Amino acid sequence: MMKFAIYKKILIWTLRIFLYFVLLIAIYSIFIEPRLIRVNEQNLYLPNFQTEHNGMKIAVLSDLHIGGLGMDEWQLKRIVKKTNKQKPDFILLLGDVDSIRLSKSGIPSEKISEILSKFSSKYGVYSVLGNHDYKSNPSIPKILKAADIKVLDGSSCNIKLNNKNVILYGLKDFWHYDYDENLIKKDINSSIIVLSHNPDTFPFIPGYTALTLSGHTHGGQIYLPFLGGIFCSSMYAQRYIKGYVVENNKHIFITSGLGNCAPARLGNIPEIVILNLYSQDSYPNKKIINTKARKGITNTELLPMYFDFVRKIFHINVQY
Repeated sequence: MMKFAIYKKILIWTLRIFLYFVLLIAIYSIFIEPRLIRVNEQNLYLPNFQTEHNGMKIAVLSDLHIGGLGMDEWQLKRIVKKTNKQKPDFILLLGDVDSIRLSKSGIPSEKISEILSKFSSKYGVYSVLGNHDYKSNPSIPKILKAADIKVLDGSSCNIKLNNKNVILYGLKDFWHYDYDENLIKKDINSSIIVLSHNPDTFPFIPGYTALTLSGHTHGGQIYLPFLGGIFCSSMYAQRYIKGYVVENNKHIFITSGLGNCAPARLGNIPEIVILNLYSQDSYPNKKIINTKARKGITNTELLPMYFDFVRKIFHINVQY
């Protein structure tokens, strides 16, 4: 009987410790991590990138989801301030300001435009639209344009630096529009950077581009060791869940974003990505042909975050 009582106490205390641990994780993932901001700075060495543009610094931000968990006016101001502190050459916004959550939050559109207008970079601020940005009330394009942010929605922009062009191509969101194979033109004398909210466009991007930038996935929202991103909004599961990916010397960086459209965030501290870009021609020893694939659970069939994603799979007319 005494042994049974000891085992019972051990079991009870084990359960208590486990429940306390779960409670602490819940508090952290709901109230703390969504409010954090980290600056994730990396150097990338790219093919098809002009040596005249070596050292170009870009700030990459995505998935603000204004009005969602942890993303209010105060947090948005912090993001703008921290981004400006990095003194980037370009600021690139990759979509999902989020018209639905912004509407429900009650924050006036004019206030958002006022805050976003404080972004400061040498050559301007550019944006694409995300899958949460196509509702008309409020109009995300109008909010961005009022903040003097150029919206590249199926269009491009040329910026001449040191007598060579940087061409920014902005793709329309992949959940709303098919990939436009005629948009990105070959130009061997320019540095071509593609802004695509959804990383699932990456297999279609031409190999003569320098870099593709994406968001959308939130890094899986909850990212756990060995399991990877739990909530996967990519048809490629962990393949493009977050971070720097190189496939056959074609390069993409997927940011895990700053905001949330879920009730918790864990293992994905909201990030401002700062990329310092260099040509592989100048640094041939830095050339990467392929990066190591991320591993984790493949859950697009088990835990899709959005039903629209499932419909997209069954209606798209391309082979994956």
